[in-house]
Amino acid sequence: MFFASLSRFPAAASLQLLTDWATGRDCYLCAAPARALLCGPCEASLPSAAALDRCLRAPFEYRFPLDRLVQRFKFAGDLALGRYLGERLAACVADEAPPDLLVAPPLATPRLRTRGFNQSVELARYVGRRLHLRVAADALEKTRETLPQQGLGRRARRRNLRGAFRCRANVRGLRIALVDDVYTTGATAREIGDTLRRAGAREVVVWAVARAPGPR
Repeated sequence: MFFASLSRFPAAASLQLLTDWATGRDCYLCAAPARALLCGPCEASLPSAAALDRCLRAPFEYRFPLDRLVQRFKFAGDLALGRYLGERLAACVADEAPPDLLVAPPLATPRLRTRGFNQSVELARYVGRRLHLRVAADALEKTRETLPQQGLGRRARRRNLRGAFRCRANVRGLRIALVDDVYTTGATAREIGDTLRRAGAREVVVWAVARAPGPR
């Protein structure tokens, strides 16, 4: 399973994953000797997220040093780190009423081709395996190219994504959990939630690894 999964990632990322698996490594953040991906002090330093909304669950706030871990998984294709983040997310939502289906925000084709994988789909798969939940990796598709969300304000983000998604799965009457890496302004989650509800979903909740700090 491990070796088969390498084919989904760029060559450089696959080589790094294979090297880490074969030789072991020190703590991802401080390079101290560690038996796990993070040493004890670095694990304790990860910023926990306070519960703000019953429809949004996230174990972490998106700030140092958690942001480094998410970026390494997202942009370097580090599967081992993705599994760690997925397991933390699964532990955070384990006491939630189980949804009928897990879905993930789709990437535009050029970005997917460049990155080699969709990090949110991988997270959904980790959570699904841990909690025995069904994952529909292709339930959503992007219908048009959009501007990068980074640098856009809240209203501009919403306008940028309006009508950009389509539901391809039968979700009528289902409770859906949307799995993502980072919840920032909620523009993506709201647009996808609207899309799923128009397709007949009964309820949509968001499970993210981290949420951006904001006004309390």
